[in-house]
Amino acid sequence: MLMRSLAATLFVLAGAAPAAAACDAFTGVIEAFNAGDEQKAESIAETAGTANCSANERTLVGRVAALTSFNRIARDVGNGGRLDDHRGDLEALQKKYGGPWQVFDALGDLARERKDYEEAAKLYQIALEDGSNTTLTPDWMAPDEDYIRRLDRLAGEMRLAAPRPVKLAMRGGCKVSFRGVTIKKKSTPVRYVFGTADFTPEGIEAAKDVAECLKAVKPAAIQLIGHTDPVGSAEANYKLSLARADALKTYLYDAGYAGTITTVGKGEDEPFKPDDASAYDTETLNQLNRRVEVDVQ
Repeated sequence: MLMRSLAATLFVLAGAAPAAAACDAFTGVIEAFNAGDEQKAESIAETAGTANCSANERTLVGRVAALTSFNRIARDVGNGGRLDDHRGDLEALQKKYGGPWQVFDALGDLARERKDYEEAAKLYQIALEDGSNTTLTPDWMAPDEDYIRRLDRLAGEMRLAAPRPVKLAMRGGCKVSFRGVTIKKKSTPVRYVFGTADFTPEGIEAAKDVAECLKAVKPAAIQLIGHTDPVGSAEANYKLSLARADALKTYLYDAGYAGTITTVGKGEDEPFKPDDASAYDTETLNQLNRRVEVDVQ
Protein backbone atom coordinates (compact mmCIF):
# COMPACT_ATOMS: atom_id res chain seq x y z
CA MET A 1 0.00 0.00 0.00
CA LEU A 2 2.83 2.40 0.87
CA MET A 3 4.68 1.48 -2.33
CA ARG A 4 1.64 2.14 -4.49
CA SER A 5 1.06 5.57 -2.98
CA LEU A 6 4.70 6.54 -3.44
CA ALA A 7 4.95 5.32 -7.01
CA ALA A 8 1.83 7.30 -7.88
CA THR A 9 3.65 10.56 -7.11
CA LEU A 10 6.11 10.43 -10.02
CA PHE A 11 6.23 13.77 -11.80
CA VAL A 12 7.02 15.02 -15.30
CA LEU A 13 7.74 18.74 -15.38
CA ALA A 14 8.45 19.48 -19.03
CA GLY A 15 7.31 22.99 -19.89
CA ALA A 16 6.37 23.80 -16.31
CA ALA A 17 5.87 27.25 -14.85
CA PRO A 18 6.66 29.69 -17.67
CA ALA A 19 6.36 32.57 -15.17
CA ALA A 20 9.71 31.51 -13.73
CA ALA A 21 11.48 31.72 -17.09
CA ALA A 22 13.49 34.78 -15.96
CA CYS A 23 15.20 32.56 -13.41
CA ASP A 24 17.92 30.79 -15.40
CA ALA A 25 18.48 28.29 -12.60
CA PHE A 26 14.84 27.27 -12.74
CA THR A 27 15.02 26.55 -16.46
CA GLY A 28 18.18 24.55 -15.89
CA VAL A 29 16.86 22.49 -13.01
CA ILE A 30 13.73 21.58 -15.00
CA GLU A 31 15.95 20.31 -17.81
CA ALA A 32 18.02 18.33 -15.28
CA PHE A 33 14.86 16.93 -13.75
CA ASN A 34 13.46 15.72 -17.04
CA ALA A 35 16.83 14.14 -17.85
CA GLY A 36 16.90 12.45 -14.44
CA ASP A 37 20.28 14.07 -13.75
CA GLU A 38 20.39 14.33 -9.95
CA GLN A 39 23.96 15.62 -9.82
CA LYS A 40 23.24 18.46 -12.23
CA ALA A 41 19.98 19.36 -10.49
CA GLU A 42 21.74 19.52 -7.12
CA SER A 43 24.56 21.60 -8.55
CA ILE A 44 22.10 24.10 -10.03
CA ALA A 45 20.22 24.31 -6.75
CA GLU A 46 23.43 25.10 -4.88
CA THR A 47 24.20 28.05 -7.20
CA ALA A 48 20.64 29.34 -7.56
CA GLY A 49 21.39 32.24 -5.23
CA THR A 50 23.73 33.77 -7.78
CA ALA A 51 21.28 33.41 -10.66
CA ASN A 52 18.60 35.93 -11.53
CA CYS A 53 16.10 34.37 -9.11
CA SER A 54 13.90 35.61 -6.30
CA ALA A 55 14.01 33.99 -2.86
CA ASN A 56 10.89 31.96 -3.65
CA GLU A 57 12.33 30.89 -7.00
CA ARG A 58 15.54 29.73 -5.31
CA THR A 59 13.47 27.67 -2.89
CA LEU A 60 11.48 26.21 -5.77
CA VAL A 61 14.68 25.32 -7.61
CA GLY A 62 15.75 23.34 -4.57
CA ARG A 63 12.44 21.55 -4.45
CA VAL A 64 12.66 20.50 -8.08
CA ALA A 65 16.17 19.21 -7.36
CA ALA A 66 14.71 17.23 -4.46
CA LEU A 67 12.00 15.84 -6.76
CA THR A 68 14.71 14.68 -9.16
CA SER A 69 16.04 12.43 -6.40
CA PHE A 70 12.56 11.57 -5.18
CA ASN A 71 11.54 10.25 -8.59
CA ARG A 72 14.50 7.87 -8.57
CA ILE A 73 13.37 6.60 -5.14
CA ALA A 74 9.75 6.29 -6.30
CA ARG A 75 10.78 4.28 -9.36
CA ASP A 76 12.81 1.89 -7.23
CA VAL A 77 9.96 1.38 -4.77
CA GLY A 78 7.49 0.97 -7.63
CA ASN A 79 9.73 -1.79 -9.01
CA GLY A 80 9.66 -3.68 -5.72
CA GLY A 81 12.38 -1.93 -3.73
CA ARG A 82 12.04 -1.17 -0.01
CA LEU A 83 11.14 2.37 0.93
CA ASP A 84 13.04 1.96 4.19
CA ASP A 85 16.27 1.53 2.21
CA HIS A 86 15.87 5.17 1.10
CA ARG A 87 15.12 6.65 4.51
CA GLY A 88 18.54 8.33 4.76
CA ASP A 89 18.16 9.94 1.33
CA LEU A 90 14.67 11.19 2.12
CA GLU A 91 15.75 12.66 5.45
CA ALA A 92 18.68 14.38 3.74
CA LEU A 93 16.36 15.89 1.10
CA GLN A 94 14.00 17.15 3.80
CA LYS A 95 16.87 18.69 5.76
CA LYS A 96 18.56 20.27 2.75
CA TYR A 97 15.56 21.58 0.83
CA GLY A 98 12.77 21.79 3.45
CA GLY A 99 10.43 19.82 1.23
CA PRO A 100 8.65 19.26 -1.06
CA TRP A 101 5.47 17.66 0.25
CA GLN A 102 6.23 14.37 -1.50
CA VAL A 103 9.26 13.87 0.75
CA PHE A 104 7.25 14.52 3.92
CA ASP A 105 4.58 12.10 2.70
CA ALA A 106 7.12 9.33 2.13
CA LEU A 107 8.74 9.97 5.52
CA GLY A 108 5.25 9.78 7.02
CA ASP A 109 4.81 6.35 5.43
CA LEU A 110 8.08 5.22 6.98
CA ALA A 111 7.14 6.51 10.43
CA ARG A 112 3.79 4.74 10.13
CA GLU A 113 5.50 1.48 9.18
CA ARG A 114 7.65 1.59 12.33
CA LYS A 115 4.56 2.53 14.39
CA ASP A 116 5.87 5.96 15.35
CA TYR A 117 2.38 7.39 15.01
CA GLU A 118 3.18 10.74 16.60
CA GLU A 119 5.94 11.43 14.08
CA ALA A 120 3.80 10.12 11.21
CA ALA A 121 0.97 12.48 12.18
CA LYS A 122 3.33 15.46 12.09
CA LEU A 123 4.84 14.46 8.75
CA TYR A 124 1.51 13.84 7.02
CA GLN A 125 0.17 17.14 8.34
CA ILE A 126 3.24 19.01 7.11
CA ALA A 127 2.88 17.30 3.72
CA LEU A 128 -0.75 18.46 3.58
CA GLU A 129 0.08 22.04 4.52
CA ASP A 130 3.18 22.18 2.30
CA GLY A 131 1.26 20.83 -0.67
CA SER A 132 -1.29 23.59 -0.13
CA ASN A 133 1.29 26.38 -0.25
CA THR A 134 0.55 27.85 -3.68
CA THR A 135 3.79 29.88 -3.69
CA LEU A 136 6.22 27.04 -3.04
CA THR A 137 4.01 24.29 -4.48
CA PRO A 138 2.62 25.58 -7.78
CA ASP A 139 -0.27 23.76 -9.44
CA TRP A 140 1.95 21.61 -11.65
CA MET A 141 3.70 20.27 -8.55
CA ALA A 142 0.69 19.94 -6.24
CA PRO A 143 -1.27 16.94 -4.93
CA ASP A 144 -4.65 16.39 -6.55
CA GLU A 145 -7.92 16.33 -4.60
CA ASP A 146 -7.76 12.60 -3.85
CA TYR A 147 -4.24 12.91 -2.51
CA ILE A 148 -5.13 15.95 -0.40
CA ARG A 149 -7.91 13.92 1.18
CA ARG A 150 -5.54 10.98 1.67
CA LEU A 151 -3.02 13.16 3.52
CA ASP A 152 -5.73 14.63 5.74
CA ARG A 153 -7.19 11.19 6.46
CA LEU A 154 -3.82 9.70 7.37
CA ALA A 155 -2.82 12.69 9.49
CA GLY A 156 -6.08 12.30 11.40
CA GLU A 157 -5.65 8.55 11.83
CA MET A 158 -2.11 8.97 13.12
CA ARG A 159 -3.26 11.63 15.61
CA LEU A 160 -5.81 9.17 16.99
CA ALA A 161 -3.24 6.36 17.19
CA ALA A 162 -0.45 8.46 18.71
CA PRO A 163 0.18 8.15 22.46
CA ARG A 164 0.58 11.92 22.80
CA PRO A 165 -1.54 14.75 21.32
CA VAL A 166 -0.38 16.09 17.97
CA LYS A 167 -1.49 19.54 16.84
CA LEU A 168 -4.10 19.90 14.15
CA ALA A 169 -1.83 22.36 12.31
CA MET A 170 1.97 22.26 12.03
CA ARG A 171 2.69 25.37 9.95
CA GLY A 172 0.50 28.33 10.83
CA GLY A 173 -3.17 28.41 11.71
CA CYS A 174 -5.67 25.65 11.09
CA LYS A 175 -7.48 25.51 7.76
CA VAL A 176 -10.50 23.69 6.40
CA SER A 177 -9.69 24.35 2.73
CA PHE A 178 -6.61 23.10 0.91
CA ARG A 179 -6.19 24.25 -2.70
CA GLY A 180 -9.96 24.60 -2.90
CA VAL A 181 -10.63 21.18 -1.36
CA THR A 182 -12.90 21.70 1.63
CA ILE A 183 -12.41 19.32 4.56
CA LYS A 184 -15.03 20.13 7.17
CA LYS A 185 -14.72 17.17 9.51
CA LYS A 186 -11.76 16.44 11.77
CA SER A 187 -11.34 13.54 14.18
CA THR A 188 -9.82 14.86 17.39
CA PRO A 189 -7.63 12.85 19.78
CA VAL A 190 -9.35 14.27 22.88
CA ARG A 191 -8.83 11.58 25.54
CA TYR A 192 -11.07 10.84 28.52
CA VAL A 193 -10.68 8.87 31.73
CA PHE A 194 -11.93 5.34 31.08
CA GLY A 195 -15.71 5.07 31.27
CA THR A 196 -16.19 8.78 32.03
CA ALA A 197 -16.51 12.15 30.28
CA ASP A 198 -13.59 13.60 32.27
CA PHE A 199 -10.55 14.72 30.29
CA THR A 200 -7.20 13.10 30.88
CA PRO A 201 -4.21 15.53 30.97
CA GLU A 202 -3.59 14.63 27.33
CA GLY A 203 -7.29 15.21 26.64
CA ILE A 204 -7.09 18.74 28.00
CA GLU A 205 -4.07 19.42 25.81
CA ALA A 206 -5.92 18.17 22.72
CA ALA A 207 -9.07 20.12 23.63
CA LYS A 208 -6.96 23.28 23.89
CA ASP A 209 -5.62 22.62 20.39
CA VAL A 210 -9.19 22.31 19.06
CA ALA A 211 -10.07 25.63 20.71
CA GLU A 212 -7.05 27.32 19.13
CA CYS A 213 -8.01 25.94 15.71
CA LEU A 214 -11.53 27.31 16.06
CA LYS A 215 -10.09 30.73 16.82
CA ALA A 216 -8.17 30.56 13.54
CA VAL A 217 -11.01 29.22 11.38
CA LYS A 218 -13.84 31.16 13.10
CA PRO A 219 -16.76 28.98 11.92
CA ALA A 220 -20.25 30.22 12.76
CA ALA A 221 -21.32 26.75 13.89
CA ILE A 222 -19.85 23.32 14.56
CA GLN A 223 -21.20 19.91 15.43
CA LEU A 224 -19.39 17.61 17.84
CA ILE A 225 -19.94 13.89 17.18
CA GLY A 226 -18.98 11.51 19.97
CA HIS A 227 -17.89 7.90 19.35
CA THR A 228 -16.84 5.05 21.63
CA ASP A 229 -15.19 1.67 21.33
CA PRO A 230 -17.38 -1.48 21.47
CA VAL A 231 -16.48 -2.31 25.09
CA GLY A 232 -19.63 -2.24 27.25
CA SER A 233 -23.30 -2.13 26.35
CA ALA A 234 -24.58 -0.25 23.33
CA GLU A 235 -26.87 1.90 25.50
CA ALA A 236 -24.09 2.85 27.90
CA ASN A 237 -21.77 3.67 25.01
CA TYR A 238 -24.36 5.91 23.38
CA LYS A 239 -24.77 7.89 26.60
CA LEU A 240 -21.02 8.06 27.11
CA SER A 241 -20.35 9.29 23.57
CA LEU A 242 -22.88 12.08 23.98
CA ALA A 243 -21.53 13.01 27.42
CA ARG A 244 -18.02 13.26 26.01
CA ALA A 245 -19.16 15.47 23.13
CA ASP A 246 -21.01 17.65 25.66
CA ALA A 247 -17.88 17.89 27.82
CA LEU A 248 -15.89 19.15 24.86
CA LYS A 249 -18.70 21.57 24.03
CA THR A 250 -18.50 23.07 27.52
CA TYR A 251 -14.72 23.34 27.29
CA LEU A 252 -14.86 25.13 23.92
CA TYR A 253 -17.44 27.63 25.13
CA ASP A 254 -15.35 28.30 28.24
CA ALA A 255 -12.30 28.77 25.98
CA GLY A 256 -14.08 31.55 24.09
CA TYR A 257 -15.73 29.97 21.08
CA ALA A 258 -18.64 32.26 20.19
CA GLY A 259 -20.43 30.16 17.57
CA THR A 260 -23.16 27.57 17.87
CA ILE A 261 -22.29 24.05 19.00
CA THR A 262 -24.58 21.05 18.63
CA THR A 263 -23.67 17.60 19.93
CA VAL A 264 -24.46 14.10 18.72
CA GLY A 265 -23.68 10.73 20.27
CA LYS A 266 -23.03 7.75 18.00
CA GLY A 267 -21.84 5.29 20.63
CA GLU A 268 -20.17 2.29 18.98
CA ASP A 269 -22.31 2.42 15.82
CA GLU A 270 -19.74 4.07 13.51
CA PRO A 271 -16.30 2.57 14.19
CA PHE A 272 -13.28 4.30 12.71
CA LYS A 273 -12.18 2.93 9.33
CA PRO A 274 -8.36 2.85 9.30
CA ASP A 275 -6.27 2.77 6.16
CA ASP A 276 -4.93 -0.66 7.18
CA ALA A 277 -6.67 -2.24 10.15
CA SER A 278 -4.21 -5.16 10.19
CA ALA A 279 -1.47 -2.77 11.31
CA TYR A 280 -3.07 -2.30 14.74
CA ASP A 281 -3.71 -4.44 17.78
CA THR A 282 -7.15 -4.49 19.44
CA GLU A 283 -6.34 -1.79 21.98
CA THR A 284 -5.11 0.63 19.30
CA LEU A 285 -8.21 -0.06 17.19
CA ASN A 286 -10.33 0.76 20.24
CA GLN A 287 -8.33 3.96 20.68
CA LEU A 288 -9.13 4.92 17.08
CA ASN A 289 -12.81 4.33 17.80
CA ARG A 290 -12.79 6.57 20.89
CA ARG A 291 -12.97 9.98 19.29
CA VAL A 292 -14.96 13.18 18.95
CA GLU A 293 -15.34 14.50 15.43
CA VAL A 294 -15.56 18.24 14.82
CA ASP A 295 -17.79 19.01 11.84
CA VAL A 296 -17.51 22.62 10.66
CA GLN A 297 -20.96 23.71 9.52
